[in-house]
Amino acid sequence: MDESRVARSVSVNDGRMAIEGLSTRYVQDAARRFRLSASGLRFVGGFESRDGRLEDDRRFLAEAMVVDGGLRRAGFEGEAGTIGLTLRPLSQAGEQPRLLLLLGYRDEAGEALPFAEAFLAPAVFEALKADLLSGLAHDISLSATTSLWIREEDRVRPGGEPLDWYLGLDTDGRSSQPARGFIESIEWGPRPLQTVVGTVPAPDPVPAPAQQAEEDWEEGAADELRRINGSFRLLLLMLAFLLIIVAMK
Repeated sequence: MDESRVARSVSVNDGRMAIEGLSTRYVQDAARRFRLSASGLRFVGGFESRDGRLEDDRRFLAEAMVVDGGLRRAGFEGEAGTIGLTLRPLSQAGEQPRLLLLLGYRDEAGEALPFAEAFLAPAVFEALKADLLSGLAHDISLSATTSLWIREEDRVRPGGEPLDWYLGLDTDGRSSQPARGFIESIEWGPRPLQTVVGTVPAPDPVPAPAQQAEEDWEEGAADELRRINGSFRLLLLMLAFLLIIVAMK
């Protein structure tokens, strides 16, 4: 059964979300932080024409995962795996800009895929860009307070334990409702150094002075012996010629 085609009533009372046909109740906890960790950060530049206006479409892209938990959709089976993360600059920022986060699912080629969009103050965006171009930004992590839901029974779960986060069900009872939040912290760093383990051929041992002298003497004696043997063979050859001459006379 395709759950996305089944309309279910949803109600929110006293801070609890209830979905028709589910015994689980969901609550929101502003004290908990939703955390994402992403890698493979890359920059995409460009502009987009929208409603007759030219808009800046610069952004960073990365593949993110939920830290110590998972992202789910209330009323749907399954857990989001890799989340497509996009980081964009805010068009305007006040003196104390907030960093914003948007989470949800979008339809791509008939498939619902999870996404996360972070909207950064221009100064933060430019600092990230500079570090990326310098090779100092490959992995990125962020922590945020969001409107995501958790199961009511998980509210007493200790902070260090894995926790599932849920997107709420929209009022139409068919689709997931996006979640929003404020980014409390964002950090990035270079690609972790990888130790390459290889076999380096050992250099030839350097002979000791005494051993070197002995080898040099042995080599010299062998050359001298070869010269003596050559001279002796030449002498025998000359003697043989003399005997032949004497015999002819």
